[in-house]
Amino acid sequence: MFPPGWRERALANTDDTYDVIVVGGGISGCGVALDAVQRGLRVLLLERGDIASGTSSRSSKLIHGGLRYLKQMQFRVTRLACRERDRLLALNPHLVDPIRFIYPAYEGSGTPGWQVDLGLWMYDKLTHRPERHEQLSPAEIQEMAPNLNVEGLDRALAYGDAMGDDARLTLAVAETAVAYGADVLTRCEVHEAIRNSRGRVHGVVAEDLESGRSLRIAAHAVVNAAGVWSDLIRERLGLTEHHLRPSRGIHLIIPPGVLSLNAALTIPSPDDGRPVFLIPHPEGDLLGTTDIYHDGSYDDPRPTDPEVDYLLRAVSTAFPHAGISREILKGAFAGLRPILDSHAEDPSEASREEGIWQEEGLLTVAGGKLTTWRSTAEETVDELLKMLPGDRSVGVSPCATEGTPLARLAPRDLGRQLETAYKLNHEVAAGMARRLGSLAWSACALARRGRDLEPLIDGLDLTPAETVAHLRWGAVLHLEDLLLRRARFGMWNPDAARELLPRLRPVFAKELGWRFSRWQSEVQRFEKALTGWTIEGIIHGGAS
Repeated sequence: MFPPGWRERALANTDDTYDVIVVGGGISGCGVALDAVQRGLRVLLLERGDIASGTSSRSSKLIHGGLRYLKQMQFRVTRLACRERDRLLALNPHLVDPIRFIYPAYEGSGTPGWQVDLGLWMYDKLTHRPERHEQLSPAEIQEMAPNLNVEGLDRALAYGDAMGDDARLTLAVAETAVAYGADVLTRCEVHEAIRNSRGRVHGVVAEDLESGRSLRIAAHAVVNAAGVWSDLIRERLGLTEHHLRPSRGIHLIIPPGVLSLNAALTIPSPDDGRPVFLIPHPEGDLLGTTDIYHDGSYDDPRPTDPEVDYLLRAVSTAFPHAGISREILKGAFAGLRPILDSHAEDPSEASREEGIWQEEGLLTVAGGKLTTWRSTAEETVDELLKMLPGDRSVGVSPCATEGTPLARLAPRDLGRQLETAYKLNHEVAAGMARRLGSLAWSACALARRGRDLEPLIDGLDLTPAETVAHLRWGAVLHLEDLLLRRARFGMWNPDAARELLPRLRPVFAKELGWRFSRWQSEVQRFEKALTGWTIEGIIHGGAS
């Protein structure tokens, strides 16, 4: 959790010199902050928005080895991701869940069944987990994916992977870094570099966006982990050559119960054979993703008509009788991948390996995957130590993240325990366990009356007690932080998120002291941010 006064403490400390300033509050930056502070370094993390407000809340929510990277001969990426996936499953059962995938291979498709079978055999070899892929019988297919199109089906293969909420994982990494002593400042934008007499980056000039206060913060080194904004940060710090060429992936939200899936699916696109994921969550099914180079806004990427149609054709081919159309979709959103520019014409062919390089005292890390955040952070801090003055790098501890569970550790049956202990509704208990982890116990203890543990509105499982827990300990500064990244109803059901607003107002007023004028401005801000997660926010016409 973020302790009371976490932001004030960080602001007070900015007059001192840090060992390292990390720019970027996505999974890469939070991972670097955790690794560095565990080794004994004095760390400050700066993030212009909210924790995970960029790419790290807009992914496919998969913690996976990347089966398709095998086809592209990216063996190192797949091997590393499988290892890190297995580590996350073992250490963090409150954040990462195993999931079974079905890969239906059809006759005459671009990837024949035997080739899929061979690829999955190789995938098995890269993990130490006991599950192995297997061919499903017709009855098993019907049980796991009712109404899946079996016409022309060569074989259906099942294999194991993992999933987890990306924003929640990123927040847990940040919370763990804070617990070890790192300072974190969200809503703080970096504008320029402070350089020493040798012209090397020796800190940053930043603006606290909450107060407008300008900050001059000194550090022995600066790590640029700003994701798709990494080149922008480099420009602001005086470096001009571009290294990234972001690609865009979009996702669509299908309401729960429409497909009645008991497993995730990897569906070959009828357009180009690319694998499209269909992943069941308690809140709905996530359909994605596309992969095209992005030339529009980095701050507010949007799905486009052609991308939406591409995904709808894929799911309609796999489930021709399900009636999937735009009209039934609950939401749509786009995310940007911080891919290193390899001059590949097709972004799907570009490497997903990370890049780490030093320029004039600035260390930049870019690329990589959600799953491999820990190993990327370890490599980055290893390079960082070479840049520190001798008296600051001597005696630094070895990397410890390999065996570090993340904040709010809880068993997989936490929901059942909460249900029994507090007589909670099943959905409420499961939702609290999913979103809060072990902090759910503290949330339940906050309840002073029965309705504090009852849903704020029918059809959703968010309670007043859970909301207070997010506001007290979840680093929530704005309404959008809660509804788009802590309790993610803005993503899963934007209309329901809007319906929540009147019920949330008294909770925010009591807990944060927000007056009506502040609430009105927050609602306007939230509505603007929410548009990028709605069907109405889709860009009509061609790709941008």
